[in-house]
Amino acid sequence: MRSAAMTSKNLTFKPANLGRWFIWTIYAVILIVAPLVFNKGASLSVLSTMGTVIIFGLAYNMLLGQGGMLSFGHAVYSGLGAFFAIHAMNLASAGKIWMPLWLVPLVGAIAGMLFGILFGYVTTKKSGTTFSMITLGIVELVFSASLMFPEFFGGEGGISTNRVYGQPLFGITFGPQIQVYYLIAFWLFIATIGMYAFTQTPLGRIINAVRDNPERVEFIGYDT
Repeated sequence: MRSAAMTSKNLTFKPANLGRWFIWTIYAVILIVAPLVFNKGASLSVLSTMGTVIIFGLAYNMLLGQGGMLSFGHAVYSGLGAFFAIHAMNLASAGKIWMPLWLVPLVGAIAGMLFGILFGYVTTKKSGTTFSMITLGIVELVFSASLMFPEFFGGEGGISTNRVYGQPLFGITFGPQIQVYYLIAFWLFIATIGMYAFTQTPLGRIINAVRDNPERVEFIGYDT
């Protein structure tokens, strides 16, 4: 009886957040329906570009909006991730590695994360204006490297690839632009969920606190 009473005491009822489920459902429906509504001319290409830029903007919001850190170097992580992704595509199309196209965005994400850890370890040693200037220096450093290593960055002409390689997945070849759009939309949805989930974690809340009052956060024992 005592064990049952203690168990019932620890159990709490938390109602489903219907409003949140409604917003996420509407978001998914918009991503699905958008290419069916805007299907003229270059609309699909524009929507695909918008999908990648939305991920970029949401990621930047993690820094500035959630953490209050003004960075001038966010394009470094997006750009380096893109270069590693396109190199992975070329290696896969040459048969040197196994990498289906629908997993290529993960290559860019992992590459961006690794460079974020590397550069972030340096840039986050300071805050405020100093942090912003260090990130700007990182941008110039990577830009100079892009001219020094044309084998990797492709010089002024960049790097080209062929997205139609390997065996089709359920008849999907990623040749038509609409298939590429839905691939981008899928990873956009996953990335949005991941970034929102991060804001609800203790670390995400502490980042909000550092943005609002860093001195108070230091008083309660956190290294801002």
